[in-house]
Amino acid sequence: MHGKRLRLVPVVATSTVVLVTALAGCGDGDSAGAGASSSVAPARQSVAAPAATAGCVATPPALPSHAVTVDVPQAKVVLDSPGTGAPRALTVRPTAVAEYALFTNSLQVSQVGTEPPSGGNRDVTLPMVAQPTCADPLDVYLFFAAPRSTDAATTQALEVEAGSVARVRLAPSGEVRAFTLAAPPGVSAEAQSTFEQALLQTFLRLVPLPAEPVAPGATWTVTRSIRADSTLTQTMQVTLGGTVERPELKAKVDESPDDSVFRVPGSGTTLTIESYTSEGNGTIEIDPARAFGQGGVQLEGGRTLLGDDPAKKLTQKTGSVYRFGPK
Repeated sequence: MHGKRLRLVPVVATSTVVLVTALAGCGDGDSAGAGASSSVAPARQSVAAPAATAGCVATPPALPSHAVTVDVPQAKVVLDSPGTGAPRALTVRPTAVAEYALFTNSLQVSQVGTEPPSGGNRDVTLPMVAQPTCADPLDVYLFFAAPRSTDAATTQALEVEAGSVARVRLAPSGEVRAFTLAAPPGVSAEAQSTFEQALLQTFLRLVPLPAEPVAPGATWTVTRSIRADSTLTQTMQVTLGGTVERPELKAKVDESPDDSVFRVPGSGTTLTIESYTSEGNGTIEIDPARAFGQGGVQLEGGRTLLGDDPAKKLTQKTGSVYRFGPK
């Protein structure tokens, strides 16, 4: 294990998504900074990505000693219908290099009472190459090129991530169980948080496969508990389509709070959730020989939060997108 093992909790504050890091499991008990950042200036790591025609890697790159491992909440998958026709097992078992451009976007527009609204979108695209290890195909390394954004300042702040490497531990269902990464020297806390959130928000919304053999038309239900600024239950209704060679998953997604408590990031303050919606859909084309499918999930919604003054309701429009596309 590299450095400390962390639990990263996604929370939303003002117009940006930030990361609250809680120490879990092991380590010396010192508090961590934003995400995988370190108070000790580490050596710069820059690793060339493998060729697109490469297979597995026999000797994966060593990650910096200050790298941290982040556990991702796992989903429960229940098969509702096995479909029609001859069933077969669907499992992710990467054997080849895959190139992606992971596009992510988060939206939050907030308004207090009759005041003017504030906030907006933040998008980040992470060009990456995923390569499985020969010893274990579910142990995958991600090689990043320079991230980019429609916001020039964000693009500039993330330039230092070019050449960095992360390690991802997959499940046969296609879920990410954990990922390991290190903050490069010179990166700001806000930029590193943006980079980590792009990965975390994506991994929290991957559409997993069932353990049972399935045929076209099969349906299953996915539930996942997410503790963010509010505690959410994520539910996915998934239908299998496509072909034997390229299975396609269509998912309807809903996220709803388990209670009425909203925790204000960076403080001990709580607000009351008066209303909350977050729903959407996604389409993912699966290639079992590669780490991630092509496609993604888009969510839209909003919420109304109450404090001590009922005349100052906080109304927020929210949304998120992740999409794996060609690099």
